Formats: sequence, structure tokens, C-alpha cells
Amino acid sequence: MDSKDHEDRLVMLGVNGGPVIAPGEAQPALALVVNNAVYLVDCGLDSARQLIHSGLGFGPVRSVFITHHHFDHTSGLPGLLLHGWTARPPLSFLDLWGPPGTKAKARNLLAGFEDDISLYQAGGGFGPFPAVEGHDVELPADGTITPVMEDENVVVAATRVFHGPEVADSYAYRFTIKSTGKVVVFSGDTAAHDANLIALATDCDVLVHETQDNSAVERIAAGLPGPQAAELTKHLFEAHSSVLELPAIAAAAGAGKLVLSHYTPTVQPPEVWLAMVLPAAEKAGYTGEIVAPAALDVIPL
Repeated sequence: MDSKDHEDRLVMLGVNGGPVIAPGEAQPALALVVNNAVYLVDCGLDSARQLIHSGLGFGPVRSVFITHHHFDHTSGLPGLLLHGWTARPPLSFLDLWGPPGTKAKARNLLAGFEDDISLYQAGGGFGPFPAVEGHDVELPADGTITPVMEDENVVVAATRVFHGPEVADSYAYRFTIKSTGKVVVFSGDTAAHDANLIALATDCDVLVHETQDNSAVERIAAGLPGPQAAELTKHLFEAHSSVLELPAIAAAAGAGKLVLSHYTPTVQPPEVWLAMVLPAAEKAGYTGEIVAPAALDVIPL
């Protein structure tokens, strides 16, 4: 095994945001690897395949932390369980954490797959199907940072972030790695500048923040019928963060490194995102490292 396989790291399984599938891209799924255990933040459609492509596999997966109930962040959950069961080594157990509704989602993830599973149980030579434990994370309305989970590797806390008025519960997560004290914060989907997120990310080592190209929003909207264009533009502008705003957020939080993720609304090469954000960093006075990753990129911690 490569020595790097023992290092704590971020593996950017999927960095493309939104419900529209783009050729060659993977939807939101970020793997925090600590002491060879994998903690997933969100689980978009391609998560199972990306775990294989990354070399992580299914066996080390401990938990999934859902930021909110948009299906580009959750549609990979059935595949994670089904294909994780048949993998070698298999996924044996999954803790699923997220906003209210997560516990019910865990109970209903495989509705309609019972016959498919029973056929493989009868003739496939596979072991017990992975058990899933769902946890509804209840956060106070005032944005208080709240403990979520702790195990031998990490301490996880969360806060509310704003992702549009129609999303009642959208969360950001803070992971503190026990062995090193390093802190990694995941913004989830949120509009800038979110005071709760900045408080959660204070003095973190790595801030992984969603990003949007607002000029592309306007280009897309120009090709849509008037009411549809107005609705889409309103949602994207009020519920997401412009790439140009991110360095100021990282500076306000004192984040050591800013990692871009959840690229919307169009697919663009990482170097294009970097070219947009670097002048904004200079303007904001942010001097930390900025990374614009592609899917499957590995970021050491």
C-alpha cells in the first residue's frame, strides 16, 4: 500500500453542483479520510463509482453527512448501499446524519429493491446486507454551533446556513481531527456571506466552499422563457455564493486554505475557476492557499 494511503486527506469524489448531470463530471460527494476511515459529506449520484475510481472502496466508509435534502446531494445513497454490499471488502454499516427527514430517508432508501436484494441473497454468496442507522440532526434556529457526532477519529459539529427560503434546513459541518487537531469545514450549499458559516469556520485549516459563476447564470437565463429565467436567476443568486465572494469569506474566518467545490451552474475547467478567484483574493487580502480541484483530486491535510 502506498504510504499516502495512510495520510489524512480530502478526496474530492464529486465537485459538480446541481441536479443536471454533466458528461464526465460527478455530483457532490467529498471524502474526508482520517486514520483510513472515510467520512462522506454528501452522496451524489456517482458516489459509488467514484469511491472505486479513487481507490478508497467501500470498506472504510463510516458515515455520510448530508448537508440538505436536494437530490444532487443524496441520489447516490441507494447505490452506495447496494454496490457497497457486493464489494470486496464490503460496506458493513452506515451511519447517515443530516437535517430532519434523514432518519426517514434511511428507512426508505431501498424501497422497491427488496426483490433485487433477495435474489442476490439467495444466489450471490454475499454476506449480511449493510445496516443503516439514520440520525436527524436538530439545530437551533439561532445558528448556535452544535455537536453532532464523535468517534475515535473526529469530532463533528454543525450550524445552519442559508440556502434559499424554500430550504428549511441546510447545514455546514466542522470536522476536528483528534490526532492532529486540524479542522476541516464544509460549507454545504449556502449564500455568501453567511455569518453562521464564518463562525463555524473560524481559524479552520481548510474551508471547502461551494462556488458559482454568476456571469454564467445570466447567460443561461437569457436562453429561457421569461418567467422561468426570472425564477432560476432569483434562486441561484439568493441561494448560492459567487466565486468572487469566497476569498473574503475565507479571510473573515481566518481559514488557512480555501478549497472550491460544487461548481455551478456550468462545467468549467479548474483553471478557469482559479483565474476568477485569484484576483478576488488579492482584492480581499486573503493570502491563504486556494485550490480549485477537479473530481478525484486529493488534498493532503
